[in-house]
Amino acid sequence: MSTIVPITGRVQFQIVLDPSSWIFDHRKIELNDYLTETITIQDVLGHNRDERAGAAMPRMIETGVKYEKDKWLTDSFVIPIAPFLSNAEPLEDASLVHLLSEDGEEITTLPITVFKEGVFCFSKNGKILKEEGPLQFYNLDDYHDEPIGGISKIVLA
Repeated sequence: MSTIVPITGRVQFQIVLDPSSWIFDHRKIELNDYLTETITIQDVLGHNRDERAGAAMPRMIETGVKYEKDKWLTDSFVIPIAPFLSNAEPLEDASLVHLLSEDGEEITTLPITVFKEGVFCFSKNGKILKEEGPLQFYNLDDYHDEPIGGISKIVLA
């Protein structure tokens, strides 16, 4: 199974996601913190914008949130989808997102507005998702108890 997930279709730039590198990304959130809304996506992305502008200390330093190496090996993590979708630059007429499995079968179709508000789970109990991965989709409104798993390709339409 490949851990590389392409975003294709009605986008300006076709990009690939490598979930195996996200453990080092400062935008990651512990799954439990996301599900209990201890840390929101808006907090993470808003602070990330301030960091890029030089107006804020990095989130981990300022809030004291530190992900020690032992947590990387034992906890579950998610990462916001919005920055990746923004980098692909969906075309104006893109309104749907098709989530496909490794064999190319469609798992589900979501409105792009629902998709961009969600997160990808890429690590469960310190391990990369294999059987239910490489990505799982969570959204606090609809897909928090039963995430959509087995995502290997994302196609905007």
